[in-house]
Amino acid sequence: MYVKRTVIAGQVIETKKMFTARAHTKGVRRQPGTGQTPKAQHAVNERKAEEKLRWKLNANFGAGDYHVVLHYYDKEVTLEQAEADKKAFLRMLRTKYKQQGITWKYVACTETKRMTNIHHHIILPAISLQVVQEVWESVLGERQGNVSVKPLDKRGNHAKLANYLIKETRKTIERYRQSAKRYKRFSCAQGMVQPEPVYQIIAAAQWAKEPRPRKGYVLLKDDDGNVMRTGIHEVTGYPWAEYAELYIPEDKKTQK
Repeated sequence: MYVKRTVIAGQVIETKKMFTARAHTKGVRRQPGTGQTPKAQHAVNERKAEEKLRWKLNANFGAGDYHVVLHYYDKEVTLEQAEADKKAFLRMLRTKYKQQGITWKYVACTETKRMTNIHHHIILPAISLQVVQEVWESVLGERQGNVSVKPLDKRGNHAKLANYLIKETRKTIERYRQSAKRYKRFSCAQGMVQPEPVYQIIAAAQWAKEPRPRKGYVLLKDDDGNVMRTGIHEVTGYPWAEYAELYIPEDKKTQK
């Protein structure tokens, strides 16, 4: 037997199948060299952070929403100043959204990657770009910076964006740890949809090697063209397999 985890986030359904210490078929063994090492646990934490971010993005944002980047021209901006600026920006922008009757939601994180100025990544519902620019300029005051915006695409799956943001914020987390300060990988507005995994124990010796999509869905491929991704859990040492399905509305099917 094995554990099946299902997560529904927006148009995407993710399925992960895994053996665990409590649920594993006779004969399935742990891989050697795994365990509670700092490196192994770090890899698990990174993956969990990316999963939560991916589910949050897929469940709350879609085509036309914004990936906003708030830039500083000053290379000497401190983490404390950047954090204060981000909070002020979100507080002021929230008022603008309310005034225009647009649902307020966001996901925000800060990048402090080496050789680049500190900057903020904010995922937001679409609004006038002039409003976004004016709010950021108001926060900066006499300081200088700018705003860049990229609309989210129509694919319905923001896995690559989540992966990118997690990678780009690793240095930020490290800097906060070095300062002995706690810091969330990303922040988000209250009341947003938070997909929760559903777990099932499957009474089968193994899982199918080729997944089949649900009616109305298609299997998502990774960059190598695979629909099923497999691996070994860094801590438990047991194998896992996962795949994702994307819902295709009827009107899009007829357009093909």
